[in-house]
Amino acid sequence: MGPLKFTVFSDLHHHPAWYKADAPERLTAIQERALESGSEFILHLGDFSHKPSACPDLIRQFREFPLPGYFVLGNHEFDIDSYETVLQSMGLDAGYYFFDHGGFRFIVLDENYFSDFPGICFHYSERNYFDHPAGRDWMPQEEIQWLRETVQSSPYPCILASHAPIVYAPSERGGMKCGQEVEEIIRGSRGTPGEVILCLNGHHHRSGLDVINGVPRLDVNSASFNWVPVPHDLFPEKEWYHIYECLGNMIIFEKPVSAEIILDPETRTMEVIGTEGDFLHGISTEISGNDSGARLSSADMISCKVPWPEA
Repeated sequence: MGPLKFTVFSDLHHHPAWYKADAPERLTAIQERALESGSEFILHLGDFSHKPSACPDLIRQFREFPLPGYFVLGNHEFDIDSYETVLQSMGLDAGYYFFDHGGFRFIVLDENYFSDFPGICFHYSERNYFDHPAGRDWMPQEEIQWLRETVQSSPYPCILASHAPIVYAPSERGGMKCGQEVEEIIRGSRGTPGEVILCLNGHHHRSGLDVINGVPRLDVNSASFNWVPVPHDLFPEKEWYHIYECLGNMIIFEKPVSAEIILDPETRTMEVIGTEGDFLHGISTEISGNDSGARLSSADMISCKVPWPEA
């Protein structure tokens, strides 16, 4: 089996009333780059749209492109629509699923649940998760058990894809609440046909790579912008502030951000071919008066090459 190349991007954030994300144009550029690079499919890591039911054309653009497109669900998919409406609008049977491609198993997780009581999880729907900030980013036990069985039964090495990271090296508060249970599954897969060799996440609008328990974790930047809590008025196009409600909370990237990933089973390596880019008008997170936090905000995606976990 030869190397597999695919394209990954995240956090497109289509919602024209709130954000100047220019989603159709950015998606077109990412798709064209993926096609030219020889990618075999495209994976989006969540927060594609804040109201999927209102953007059938954009979803169709992603799903009907010559390269297959796969969705991971993010928290903001549920800002307006119900869980059932999101699934129907995005053409999904469930929030978590897997697909096999090119000698690898890609497992899409859904951690969009909140839990205020042990063992009881509620899926995000119609913005309900905003009322439960301390209990977000859970997976119910039935999904964790499904993940365990899906990894254990896999004839191929596994890649886990989620919106929020399983665990987040830059900050303890940045990962799933059930992250340690998932880490047990990852550790238990070592030396089996279904060993977990890579984890992908979006959510934090950052570019980075960490190795945790021997497994590379790729932190995929937003395709569009960084969100900042303290609004600014630095964009010279002052009319934009009357068009986009959250413009002051945006640090916009000049170029669409994505990455090509090459998995090579012969050399047991994972290579990331990232994207170079700059902030629109040079307005960075720090220039806006905000702070990047645990990982520096950038308008690009890293390039790197790392080995898989040792067998």
